[in-house]
Amino acid sequence: MGFWSAEPAVDVAGKVLDEFGDVDGLKKVIKSILALEDSEVYEKLVHVRFDGLMGSDVEIDRSEDEFSSLEKFAIENLSKFPLSIPLAPLIGIKEFLVSYSFIAGIYHVNLGRKLNLEDRNKIFHSSMATRIILLLEDFDSDIETPNSSAEFFKRLGKVKWQNKQVKRLYNHIHEINFMLIHNKWKGTERVSTTFLVTEEAFILLLSGCSAVIYGRDKINSFDVIKANKTYLKLINTDITRLM
Repeated sequence: MGFWSAEPAVDVAGKVLDEFGDVDGLKKVIKSILALEDSEVYEKLVHVRFDGLMGSDVEIDRSEDEFSSLEKFAIENLSKFPLSIPLAPLIGIKEFLVSYSFIAGIYHVNLGRKLNLEDRNKIFHSSMATRIILLLEDFDSDIETPNSSAEFFKRLGKVKWQNKQVKRLYNHIHEINFMLIHNKWKGTERVSTTFLVTEEAFILLLSGCSAVIYGRDKINSFDVIKANKTYLKLINTDITRLM
């Protein structure tokens, strides 16, 4: 995405639908993304500074013995490559860690205040991250929380795109979010640029998780739709009551 002239998000959405109209569930996803324009939660979320969520008395850094089993498996089995270069895996530790940024951001928006130590511990130690990663759209269901495993993260670290078309679908769906944010909030207080990067990384993580859950090593269009549906549902759920 370059800094070309802005188009209405609905026009970008129309082009995506023209090209990928046969993808099951895409229409519903696009409708839900366009509806974010009127979402109070999303409006607050796009302005969230992820590094400023905690109260000044809360220590962000945690010692290794505080890590959950989910974090330990991820840290031990995902790549620490800092940059997205052609040889680096598609999903590494930084994409995984973004899930906590999002949980914290949405939690903060729902609470309407800075997070304290108890909140921080809930974000890292409740089953929320595990449920999102291993159950996707069913994170708020009655299904028992699955156990994370080293095997899951080993496989997650090896997933690739099924083909260029699927990657294009993923990029184009995110372009709708980009345009929505750009058009609606460009004149207001600066939207955190980290938000778009974090949002994209989170949806990539969820796409990869979907592939692994369904026993594949390549992300297909079903996974991209599943990931977006999960993300949109998360924004529209008051997660404070689940944690």
